[in-house]
Amino acid sequence: MIIDLHSHLIPGVDDGAEDLEKSLELARLAVSEGVEHMVLTPHHRNGRYLNRKADVLAAVQQLREDYKAAGIPMKIYASQEIRINEQFFDDLYNDDLLPLDESGRYYLIEFPTASIPDYAWSLINEMINQGITPVIAHPERNHVFAKDMNLLQKYIEAGCVSQITSSSYVGLYGSKLQDICNKMIELNLIHILASDVHHMKHRPINLEKAFEILGQEHGQETVDYFQENARSIFNGDPVKARKPQKKRKKFLGLF
Repeated sequence: MIIDLHSHLIPGVDDGAEDLEKSLELARLAVSEGVEHMVLTPHHRNGRYLNRKADVLAAVQQLREDYKAAGIPMKIYASQEIRINEQFFDDLYNDDLLPLDESGRYYLIEFPTASIPDYAWSLINEMINQGITPVIAHPERNHVFAKDMNLLQKYIEAGCVSQITSSSYVGLYGSKLQDICNKMIELNLIHILASDVHHMKHRPINLEKAFEILGQEHGQETVDYFQENARSIFNGDPVKARKPQKKRKKFLGLF
């Protein structure tokens, strides 16, 4: 059973599925790749899209009915991909945020592509102090984390977990991003793999291929580790995290 904790299948609410037809197409593809449970995570507060809790819940309920009518045997759940922002706790206390699990332990947090905001460290620590575990979405695509993996380790050791994207890992976006994914996995900085699916061609599911490659390159134990962690997050249970390894610096280009 595969649980996909990051996807954009709600029609017309962000840069994911454009309409119901595209959503149905992507859902059928997910089922064909073994996905049984999919958490729908539209972008929220990223400067372009605002997907409030009530609206997401209503959209997912409608989509459940659409999938049932289309004979698609997949269970879907409502959440958000929340861009890190200083309004997080205001939104949380106003009951406008959706976690990845029913207990409210895990929230999917996205950092900007090119930077880490100045307030990020203190905000993340406040989340953790209040019993929230931030799930960092696709750190391989953040330029700062990719360049300084010791910084990502700092966030992991503070209590975050992190998720790489299947299409990044299989090389759809180029060998550089693929190499970054592999290095982060080797350093035990990644806990789950998810599709972050948006589009059939440009940002597809790629979970079946990703888990196949993961088993070949890092062993079945790592495949089981990622899939067990996804189940734990979905169920609101603790993640059994491997101890992060510090990235060694190169000296004189000899190592």
